[in-house]
Order: sequence, then C-alpha cells, then structure tokens
Amino acid sequence: MSKFLQTCYMLGLHPFVGFGMFAVDWMLFVAEGGTLGMSWPISIGVATVLTIPSILIQKYGFKEEWGLAVGKGLMVGVLTAIPTALPSIVPLVGGVMGTVALLSGDRNTH
Repeated sequence: MSKFLQTCYMLGLHPFVGFGMFAVDWMLFVAEGGTLGMSWPISIGVATVLTIPSILIQKYGFKEEWGLAVGKGLMVGVLTAIPTALPSIVPLVGGVMGTVALLSGDRNTH
C-alpha cells in the first residue's frame, strides 16, 4: 500500500462524518451570523450531541480502534462548536481522504 493511502487511512474521516459535519458547521455558522453570535450556545449543544454519532461511525463504519475513533470524533465536535467557518475545512478534507481510503478497496490493511 502506498504512503498516500496509509495517510488517508490514518487521517481520513468516514464520509458521513466528514461531509455531514461540514454541512452542519456551515448551517450553524449561518445561524450565528444571522443572530450576531447569540446562537453560539446552540452550536455548542449541537456539536456536543453530534460528537457521539461521529465517534460511533468512525469506530464501526471506518473500523478504527476506539482511541483513534474517539480522538477524531472529539476533534470534529470541537471544531464544529467554534463559531467561524474556517474550521469546517478540516472535516471536509478528512471526508475526502476517508472517501479515497474507502474507494481504494484495500480495507484489510488498516
């Protein structure tokens, strides 16, 4: 397996997590912009609640160890709670890398 695919397996997110959290982050950012930041507590709550499904999807959908799945899920949850659009790049890139890893077909090596 190439170094690129190994990197995609290690750093990639399951596409549901990556693209889903990217979309949620943008929806929350638009709400925060419309309310001038008053909806930030709602963003924190939504990001906290969505962290648990992100961890479970990483564990069972991407077949990762618990530590790696928890780390990636918490990272995505914390980045989603930040009230700017800039951190949404991380789940998007992670989703692309995870998609490349899943489409490579070499799933028995990660």
